[in-house]
Amino acid sequence: MIARIGPCLAVALCLPFAACAQGRPSGPPLVVQITVDQLRADLIHRYSNGFTEGGFKRLATRGVWYFDAQHRHANTETVVGHTTLSTGTDPSVHGMVANNYRDNRLLEVGGGGQSAEFDVSNAFHYATRDDAYPLLNPDGSRSDPRDGRSPRDILSTTIGDEFRLSLGPEAKIFGVSTKDRAAIGATGHAGTAFWYSTTFSTYVTSTFYLDAYPQWVKDWTDRNLVQAYAGTSWSLMLDPARYTFRDYDDQEWEKFYPKWTRVFDHHYGGPDFQLFQGFIETSPAADALTLSFARAMIEGEGIGADAIPDYLAISLNSVDYIGHAFGPSSLEAEDNLKRLDRELAGFFDWLDERIGLDNVLVVLSADHGATEVPGFTNTRMRTDANLFDYSKVEAQPAIAKLLQDHGITPPLSQYSAPFVYFDNAKIAEAGLDKARVTKLYADVIARMDGIAQAFSHDRIATGAVPDDRIGRAVTANFNPSRAGDLYLVFQPGWFYMDPSPLAGASQHGSPYMYDRHVPVVFMGPGIVPQRVTRRIETVDVAPTIAAYMKIKYPSGARGRLLGEVLGDVLAID
Repeated sequence: MIARIGPCLAVALCLPFAACAQGRPSGPPLVVQITVDQLRADLIHRYSNGFTEGGFKRLATRGVWYFDAQHRHANTETVVGHTTLSTGTDPSVHGMVANNYRDNRLLEVGGGGQSAEFDVSNAFHYATRDDAYPLLNPDGSRSDPRDGRSPRDILSTTIGDEFRLSLGPEAKIFGVSTKDRAAIGATGHAGTAFWYSTTFSTYVTSTFYLDAYPQWVKDWTDRNLVQAYAGTSWSLMLDPARYTFRDYDDQEWEKFYPKWTRVFDHHYGGPDFQLFQGFIETSPAADALTLSFARAMIEGEGIGADAIPDYLAISLNSVDYIGHAFGPSSLEAEDNLKRLDRELAGFFDWLDERIGLDNVLVVLSADHGATEVPGFTNTRMRTDANLFDYSKVEAQPAIAKLLQDHGITPPLSQYSAPFVYFDNAKIAEAGLDKARVTKLYADVIARMDGIAQAFSHDRIATGAVPDDRIGRAVTANFNPSRAGDLYLVFQPGWFYMDPSPLAGASQHGSPYMYDRHVPVVFMGPGIVPQRVTRRIETVDVAPTIAAYMKIKYPSGARGRLLGEVLGDVLAID
C-alpha cells in the first residue's frame, strides 16, 4: 500500500502486553472503536428481544457498560459526534461544529463578502471537503476536485493520530464507514479512511490517504457483494411475535419512497433502478457490507497481527439511515437493530478466531441519538411537536419591513443546521449595521413556534448565555471562526423542515437527551465486567483509550479518565 505518512524512524518489535526495550507503550495488539450512527442508548434495551449471546449481550457481560453516557455538545450531528469520540474534546476545539459550516477566515480571504448563494472561496462547505485531494477512483483515476475529501479541517489530533505519533509507522491506523465524514472524523490524519461509493459499489478513499489501491480492496470489489442484493428483499428476520412494533408496520409519518414501501417486505429492485443504492444504505445491508470490508481490511493489511498495537475505527450507519426514513420507533428500526446484533456477534466471533478477543480492546458508542417523528409523539402523548419551516422567517412582518425599506431582495439569511448565516455583502450594500440585523432576526425567530432559543455569535463568544445544560452545550459547540451568526435551539421534539423531497421522517441535532444519550462500552483484556450508572461524557472515551494503551492523549482532549476501564492496566512494567 502506498500511504501518505511522514518519514519515521524504524522501530523494533516488542513482546505483546509488555513495554519494549525502547520504552514503547504497551497494550493489546488491536483497538477496535465501533461507532453506531444514531444509536440512542435506550434502543438497545427496548429492542433486545431476540438478541444473541454474542453481540450486545457479549459487550454487556464482558465489558464495562456506562448507562448514563452523554454528548455534551449541542449540535448532535454525524461528523461532530464521530470527531468528538476520536479526539476526546468538544467541537469548539476540534472544529467539526456541523456537517456543513462557513469558515469565516476563508470568507475574509475571499474578500469579506459572499453572494446570495453563500459560496465564496469555499468558505461555506461540507466539513470534510478538500479540493486539493480528489477521490481515488477504483480504476486509479481521480475524481472532480470538488468531490475531494480529507481531514484537513479537524483541528485536534485523534486517537488514531496518537497511535502513529507514539508507536511509529508500524502501527496500522484504518477506518471504514458508509459515510465519508464518519470515516474521516473517526480516523483522523495519520491513518487511512475508506467510505462507501454509490457510484462504484465499493469503498473508496481520497488521494490524501492513498496514491493507489492495494490488491485486497480490488479483490473485495470483485466479489460484487453489493450487486448480490439486486432482486432480493429486506424482510423480517424473526417471527413477528418477537417484535415490539409488530402491529405498527404502516405508520403514516414514515417516509414513502417509490418501490420502497412503508411495510415489509422492502424490495431492493435491480442494480439499474435509480434508488437501488439508496435502498442499500437504508437497510441492514449497509452495515453488513461495512463489516465485510472491515474483515477484508484486517486480513489484507495484517491488522492486529504483530506486537505493535493497531487501531481500527468502524462506523456503522444503517441505524441512522433507517431511523431517518422510518423513525427510531418503527418495525424497520427494530428489525435492523436485531440484525445488527447478529452482525456484531459474527464480527466478534471472527475476531476471536483470527486474533483472539483477549487481544483486542473493543470500544462501542454512538455519534448521537435520535428525535422521535413528531407524528409518533403527538399520537401517543397528544402533544403538538412539529417541524420548523425556516422559509417563513423572512416573511415575518418586522423582517419583511427591514428588507423592503432597504431594497434587499431575499434571501438575506440562510439556515444550515444549527446556524443561521447572513449575506454580509447585502448587509454592507444596504448600509446596515450587522449587529442590528442579527438582533432583529434573533428576537423575531425566538418568538416563532418551535424555537426555544436564538443565540447570536457575540452572545456565545462573550459568555452571555445561560449557565445551564443547554447554554453549556451551545458553548461547547462554538468555534469562533466556524460558528454562524445565530445558533437556533428548537423546542423539545421539534426539528428543521428539510425542503428536500428525499428528506427523512426523523432527525437529530438537538441538545436534548434523546439526541445526547448514547451507549459507551469498553471490552478488553484486564477490564472487569460491570455496569456503571455514574454519568460520563463522550469526551472521556479517547483519553481513556490513550491511557489504556499508555500513549499520549489527543492534543485537544478535555475528558476524564474512566477508572472502571483502566483498573490495574496503568501499572508501570
